[in-house]
Amino acid sequence: MILESLCLGLLGPNMFRFSGMVRDGSLDVALTRPVNTQFLVSTRYMDINALLNSTVGVALLFYGLNRLGRTPALHEWALWLLLLGCGMLMAYCVWLFCVTWSVWAVKLEAIAVVFDPMMQMARFPIEIYPLRLRALLTFVLPVAFLTTYPTQALLGHGGARILPVALLLSLLMLWLSHRFFRFALRELRQRQQLR
Repeated sequence: MILESLCLGLLGPNMFRFSGMVRDGSLDVALTRPVNTQFLVSTRYMDINALLNSTVGVALLFYGLNRLGRTPALHEWALWLLLLGCGMLMAYCVWLFCVTWSVWAVKLEAIAVVFDPMMQMARFPIEIYPLRLRALLTFVLPVAFLTTYPTQALLGHGGARILPVALLLSLLMLWLSHRFFRFALRELRQRQQLR
């Protein structure tokens, strides 16, 4: 719930606008700005109401920990925050990859909602999925990094050994999504030059 609120509050307003920016030409205007275009189009807007929903998630987190009689140590909280940050970065990369396709398919306005099923799958621990799906849901669609691994860190179940993998995977996904975004912008510029 915390991660979903953060994604919808910080990333959602920008991702839902992206195909409209391609269609109405405001992406072209963003290309002329003296800042990184990917940064501008993916962080420009924020939804405070969605961000406030994360307080409910935090309250449920503390309630659940209290019911378990568990008080995580300081290093477990730090590990949880790091893994949650990696999960947020991976979610950003997957969502950006999805909406970037609207550069080629301008009429795909609803492409941003493709991200929602991934968030719904992340509501459940990775262990409920069949074994052959777990690798896919860990390394291709990083569902495990969105909720399962951060939660395991708070419960003291080996989050430290997954941290290097999370950091590496989130950096790799950021690099790949950035390359794909730049490729899409090059295609967009070439189309404009042909007109």
